[in-house]
Amino acid sequence: MMANTKTITAPRLGRLDWWWHRVVASYWSLPLLGVLAAAPALIALLAVDRAGLSEWMLDEGFDPVATADTAKDLVAVAVGVNAAFITLYFSLTLLVLTVASSNLGVRLVDRWLDKRLVRVSLSGLSFTLIFSLCALAAIDAEADKDDLPVAVVAAVLFLQAVNVTMLTVALHDLGRTIFVDRSIHALGRDASAGPVSVVPGACETRDWAMRVSAPKEGYVEGNDLTLLRKWLGDGAGRVRICAPPGQHVLAGETLMQIENDVSARIAEAKLCHAMPVGDFRSDGQGAVFRIRLLVEIAARALSPAINDFYTALTCADRLGAAILAHRDNWVDDDCMPLFVDDRDFELPGQDFRGLFEDPLNAFRQAACQYPSVSIRMIDNYARISTIVCAKGQSGQFADFLRDLARQLSDHAAATATYDGDRHDIREAFARGFAHREG
Repeated sequence: MMANTKTITAPRLGRLDWWWHRVVASYWSLPLLGVLAAAPALIALLAVDRAGLSEWMLDEGFDPVATADTAKDLVAVAVGVNAAFITLYFSLTLLVLTVASSNLGVRLVDRWLDKRLVRVSLSGLSFTLIFSLCALAAIDAEADKDDLPVAVVAAVLFLQAVNVTMLTVALHDLGRTIFVDRSIHALGRDASAGPVSVVPGACETRDWAMRVSAPKEGYVEGNDLTLLRKWLGDGAGRVRICAPPGQHVLAGETLMQIENDVSARIAEAKLCHAMPVGDFRSDGQGAVFRIRLLVEIAARALSPAINDFYTALTCADRLGAAILAHRDNWVDDDCMPLFVDDRDFELPGQDFRGLFEDPLNAFRQAACQYPSVSIRMIDNYARISTIVCAKGQSGQFADFLRDLARQLSDHAAATATYDGDRHDIREAFARGFAHREG
């Protein structure tokens, strides 16, 4: 078996993984935990306070307030400040996401929801607000100083300081969210990873004894091949995964075919759990979603409403980097992609061509109206082809890149209305590929 040295970042695999992603990648899950944890945290601190913590603090000179009445007022102000903070941050978050998604693409929201800093900031603000409210209820303004929960007042002040610091960091991050190149860089970096490594195998005609169908209409989230192997055992023979991650399937459409019938020991519904079908495209699907999102951002940038070809140029560069990162997954036309770690799994559509052909054709259709973007992508194809040839990779791969560049050149030249633009487009293709023709 060939050694696989590439680090794989797989999409969400099993059904549990998919549900977990839907819960975690949200603006409510972590803040909800913060709200639920606030009251128990205060109760625990009050217990420690009554056990002697306040007395020790007063003995050591850690006295944050002069009287219980002052403590009550201080915590009341903290509650108001926290309410203002959380309102401000929610409002700015929604505003930034609205502006950024209108310029880049609404599907980026799924990635932004997964940003840990935003979720932690919202959780911290929610926790501090509820903690301060509970502290306000626990403080008696007419109590003697000895009966005042000094540790609770100090905790409220400490949480305020932490929240102010976190808020400035989080607002800085929100501001940078609408910096286009930063988002595209992160998307391109993630698009260069995974989904699985494949190796070429012989195309063989087989009689499939068992067929597993999609339980509902939607998009395939991923396929957990390790879990499938565990369930199927060694007696299943060849297994063909017919629907790659990100593909739309209809209810009853084939998800996988199995050479030997294993229905007597494992239910078809259970096998479907290793290939969950979601309701929409999402970042959890991995590279297949991210590559198409790069194309979507470029197409949106090239629309008359935005007309930002520099963003499209950046997307073209990130697509070039992703193409190069996935070059080891190329499989020639007369071969079948096989999972590198288990050659009994056939993965049609999960090789390089299946991952890139459709989105790169869509990129051509958007870029053809902008000569500068077309020329940049043709140059990128030529640079990648040079590396592919230098590494001694498949000649079909080099031909595939040349065909993409020629199609883009022909489409852009046919669309251009200025003779100089047509000349520059043709020249870009000749400069990169003419010496390799034939």
